[in-house]
Amino acid sequence: MTGGEPQPRRGAPGDPVFAKRVLSALVLAPLVIVLVWAGGTPFSIFVAAFAAAMAWEWVRMSDREAPPRAFAIATGTAVGAALLAGQTEPLWTLAWIAGGAVFAGLDRRRRGRALEAVIGVAYVAGAAAMLISLRDGEQGGLIAVLFLLAVVWSADIFAYLAGSWIGGPKLLPAASPNKTWAGLAAGLVFGVAAGAGVAQLLGFDPVYAAMVAAPTALAAVLGDLVMSLAKRRFGVKDAGTLIPGHGGVLDRVDALMMAVLFAGAWRAVGPDGWPGAGL
Repeated sequence: MTGGEPQPRRGAPGDPVFAKRVLSALVLAPLVIVLVWAGGTPFSIFVAAFAAAMAWEWVRMSDREAPPRAFAIATGTAVGAALLAGQTEPLWTLAWIAGGAVFAGLDRRRRGRALEAVIGVAYVAGAAAMLISLRDGEQGGLIAVLFLLAVVWSADIFAYLAGSWIGGPKLLPAASPNKTWAGLAAGLVFGVAAGAGVAQLLGFDPVYAAMVAAPTALAAVLGDLVMSLAKRRFGVKDAGTLIPGHGGVLDRVDALMMAVLFAGAWRAVGPDGWPGAGL
């Protein structure tokens, strides 16, 4: 090991990767909030563009021999699901996702691991469609998505910082050597605090919001772990290179994907629905 200046600790302000993450967040977060606020077609187009990038990254990461039609099927399914979610009944969106996932599996069958193609396409397209569906409507949809983003972003940020600064026992070494139990605890605590804070600020029950925020924050952490396991399986460090400090789009929104699917399930079966969605 050579001498020289000591390297900044991962996640510290002097860490160049951390600096890139902060810069990316300062650029992307205001854009996301503006488009969430706008809703409607601008938000749907934005999510559809992200969905296309996510689907392309999934195919590139999971299928090294993928022909152009594999990318076309995956991106077409994801974009179509995102656009349909804001325009039609949920059944049509589900049918589109199911059809696209089946075609992706059939295309992949000769190359092996067809189930991975089915699951990946359905996961990406379903998360994109659910986010647009959650935003559907005026005031209620806006509050619902702002609540979700507050919980997920807080859980993701503080899980990363606590895992980097505190360290300690590893959460799931098979998925990632950098994720720790301290990070999980911090993600849950700050995710719940963010949810309750948004509820207090926007005028709905903070106790109920905290009750919903806890499993949502857990879903966000699990989403991060699931994507880390997928990348380990496919032998890649990052899903892409589009976002400095994060890698690809999948690397940036992995926590949100699982959390938004959980939000959709809660809205469907929860005792009082997702916070804000009924307004």
